[in-house]
Amino acid sequence: MRTQGQSSQRWFANGIEGRHVLMGLVAFFGVMFVANGLLVYYALGTFSGGDRPDPYRSGLTYNETIAAGERQAALGWQSEIAYDPAAARLTLRFADKAAEPVSGLRLDADVTRPATNREDRALTFTEVSPGVYAADVALDPGGWVLSVESSQHEGDAPLHRLKRRLFVADKP
Repeated sequence: MRTQGQSSQRWFANGIEGRHVLMGLVAFFGVMFVANGLLVYYALGTFSGGDRPDPYRSGLTYNETIAAGERQAALGWQSEIAYDPAAARLTLRFADKAAEPVSGLRLDADVTRPATNREDRALTFTEVSPGVYAADVALDPGGWVLSVESSQHEGDAPLHRLKRRLFVADKP
C-alpha cells in the first residue's frame, strides 16, 4: 500500500526539472495572452464611448463652440420633451424668453442609447402646432439620449442645441 508521501516522491524522484518550469511558464503566459486577447477584441468591437465623431476637430473650434453657447443662452429658449409610448411619438415644445412658441424651425435630431451605438436613429420632426414639433419613433424601454440642433433654414448654423436624457419605462 502506498502512502501520499511515496507517490509524491516518485513523481518528483528526479526533482523539478527545467521542462517542468518551462511548461508551467508557457501555460501561465498562454492563459494570460488568451485572456488579454479576448478583452482587447471585445473592447475594440464595442462602443468607444465618444459622443462626437471627431473630438480633435471639436477641440480646435472650442472658442466658436463657447460663442455659440453664449448666443444660445442669450436667446433664452425653453424646451420640453415628452414621449408617448402608446402612440410611439416624441414631442418637443420650444418657447422663447416671453414664453411665446418658437415656430418655423428646422430640427436635425438623433436619438441614441448612452452605452452603445447599435440603436442610433435619425429623427424627422414636423411642426404640429405653433412651437410644438413631433416625430414618430418607437423607443424600447430604457435610457436614451436625444440630441437636437435647430435652425431657421437648411444649411444655416444651429440657433439652438439641445441634448437631453430620456427614460422610457417598461410597459405595465
